[in-house]
Amino acid sequence: MSAGAHRDGFVSPLATWFAGPAAVTRFRRARLGRAPVVLPPRNPDWRQLAPDFAGAVAMAASGLPFQIADDRRYDRSADPRRLRRALASGGTVFLPQVHQALPRLMRLMVALRVALLGPRLDECSFLFLVEGRGRTGMGLHHDGAVDAFWLQLEGRRTVTLGPRVAPGTPADLDRPVRPGAGWRTLELAPGTLFHLPPWTPHDVVCHGRSLALSLTWSRPRRARRGGAAWTRALVAWDVASGRVDTIPPTSRSRLFTQVPTTPRGARLVTADGALRLPPAARRLARRLALMPSFPAPAGGRARAALGPLLAHGIVAPQDLPLRIAPAEPRALDGWRF
Repeated sequence: MSAGAHRDGFVSPLATWFAGPAAVTRFRRARLGRAPVVLPPRNPDWRQLAPDFAGAVAMAASGLPFQIADDRRYDRSADPRRLRRALASGGTVFLPQVHQALPRLMRLMVALRVALLGPRLDECSFLFLVEGRGRTGMGLHHDGAVDAFWLQLEGRRTVTLGPRVAPGTPADLDRPVRPGAGWRTLELAPGTLFHLPPWTPHDVVCHGRSLALSLTWSRPRRARRGGAAWTRALVAWDVASGRVDTIPPTSRSRLFTQVPTTPRGARLVTADGALRLPPAARRLARRLALMPSFPAPAGGRARAALGPLLAHGIVAPQDLPLRIAPAEPRALDGWRF
């Protein structure tokens, strides 16, 4: 499998922050789960992952689950009548498990899962909306045994980080009067991907409009690497059924991976089962685990290798839609939070 962008035109969702497979490997071995890391964007592709601020407000108002946080007070009613008032007062609005309505975000989560994290017991996403007034929403806290990646989409956030706490420490923390060694404050600019390791105290303050994603993974699954349960978790695709608001245009020059896959010998495993591929298609199929886009092949032999993947909807000449209007909003997992 490949990560980042390649000279032959294969571009994974991670190419925005990693120059290639070697950069991903270095990060996994030296930084993942060990220290906070800020990764600046290398290209503008991150802008296509989620709607803008107004679109995010519209998603919350449409009946999707959302919560309001203000100085550690939480409103879980998801009452659309409270939405704009909460934003106007500087409260933090967030949509849990928003990847179920954002296929391109789910694609990024698959790439992070495959390249860095492996299958985990809990895989979560949150979209945060704030009309910042310089107040904290959740206060100083830690998220426990969770690896997190934050993506700043609009505006900026000021993040205060403390030294890692011991497992079992209560989640809500008191801010020290005089922070000592190990404390620092960062500003996250648009396009920044930020890795927050487990048990790391943090507090977020916004001084203006901010739109950001938080993606979290809990402890690894107890499953044999390469076994059936491990493989199923690796290719999980947690996107709700529903209506596409805008159909992406058809490309004449590029193809886009539509679902997660992993090769197992002559078979290509997806969430819907296993597809037996002819030998000519297997080389290409082995490069699809990170859900890349890639140039449409020109030669007859290459097009023939592509045929089974096109026929089964593994790849297509259209990007994934930006947003899904779920057919059953009340069935979304975000209501469980």
